[in-house]
Amino acid sequence: MISIQKGNCVTSIFDLEPNAFRRNVNLLAVGIKNHKKIRKTQVCNSGADVSIIPATSQNKKKAEYLLYAANGTEISAYGIKMLNLDLELRRDFQFPFIIADVTKGILGADFLHKYNLIVDINKKKLIDGITNLFVLCDITAISNDNVISTLNKSIKISNLLLKYPEISRPNLVPKEIKHDVKHFIETNGQPIHAKAQQLDLKRLAIAKEEFTFMLNNEIIRPSNSQWSSPLHLAAKKDGSYRPCGDYRQLNTQTIPDRYPIPRLEDFHQILKETKIFSKIDLFKAYFQIPIAEEHKCKTAIITPFGLYEFNVMSFGLKNAPATFQRFIHEVLRGLDFVFPYLDDILIASKSNQEHEIHLNLVLERLNTFGLRINISKSVFAVEEIEFLGYLITPQGSRPLPDKVQAIMNYKRPENVQDLRTFLGILNFYRRSLKDAAKNQALLNEYLKGSKKKDKIKIQWTDEAEKQFEKCKK
Repeated sequence: MISIQKGNCVTSIFDLEPNAFRRNVNLLAVGIKNHKKIRKTQVCNSGADVSIIPATSQNKKKAEYLLYAANGTEISAYGIKMLNLDLELRRDFQFPFIIADVTKGILGADFLHKYNLIVDINKKKLIDGITNLFVLCDITAISNDNVISTLNKSIKISNLLLKYPEISRPNLVPKEIKHDVKHFIETNGQPIHAKAQQLDLKRLAIAKEEFTFMLNNEIIRPSNSQWSSPLHLAAKKDGSYRPCGDYRQLNTQTIPDRYPIPRLEDFHQILKETKIFSKIDLFKAYFQIPIAEEHKCKTAIITPFGLYEFNVMSFGLKNAPATFQRFIHEVLRGLDFVFPYLDDILIASKSNQEHEIHLNLVLERLNTFGLRINISKSVFAVEEIEFLGYLITPQGSRPLPDKVQAIMNYKRPENVQDLRTFLGILNFYRRSLKDAAKNQALLNEYLKGSKKKDKIKIQWTDEAEKQFEKCKK
């Protein structure tokens, strides 16, 4: 069992209380010029895991993940912005800062360590450990609740996660790839090409902003490719857009990768006699897989402002799920208490003690391969957990109550497309439904000869209506 020494006794990580923090701390406040030569003040805080800048109304979108103050308060984070800073130390400081709900910008431990900067509170200096140059700074007192962490110190396994500090730090594209997996795009036929779409001013600004962000983070690069796919702006639930490639034509020419994606219900195989569970959500998982150099040209997207290709695996590519599933199977090979489904990982154990061991093994593997965890979407060491549409408990698994209610309240479909949607929901829970094939047989007759999005009106018979109601029970 993994333990942490505390005083004269050894305690389980599940029993540790959050650390006590002083009310206020003195920190260096350093003046910084950005690329527009505008001078702002940021505090140097080596106790903060990450470097952050305050969110503005322009970049305050839907939160991508959470950070945590020392008192456990959640802090919404909205993405990452690459900044070029002038610290008046005669060298460039380019670094990805997290955009978050804070009032003061912070130069955290990640920034200070990368550039070998030394904080000298007594002499009010920020010293460049490489050149020995320094800048004089002011001292500011702030609440120690402003010690920002990627971990919630109150969660049960925070001390275990601290063994692997890199694993919880948001990092879109790792500077050092710790594996040799690459994504290949084998195709038949000649290069496909598209014309640049005309966009209205609002959508053009959104696309430019996203592509600039991806360029700065080395997710994409300018391209001279013979290939090109159209730009697509996918609508999000909050009304915003996510620019991406429309790879449908490329996918028709892509030779399929037949590596199997697990069936959703296969996670039941690891649940026998288990009582405690964790679920790990991987952060920007696809971006951890580089695209083979000779195939990057095939990912090119044509925009009104240029042609760009991906350095890392992008959503929408035909074989991307197979590539990632093969990779995560290799990462977790031999761990029979784990069920990985793409970027979601379920861990099931028979006791708290066993779960500590299991979690440590999984975190060690993820760390070795350079993967990152989205802490705010992960759940650790609980007796009930939601996973892939099911509620898992020591008694087994069952469909989530809200999903069951949605089926029970489903109105009789008026056309074939609506019926196909309803049967798709039922099929997801087929394992939990008694006589599923028998009850759905008559309804499936309505789908024969129809296409996926057909809206052919259904002529309901009394018998078909009875079967529809049976399927909902």
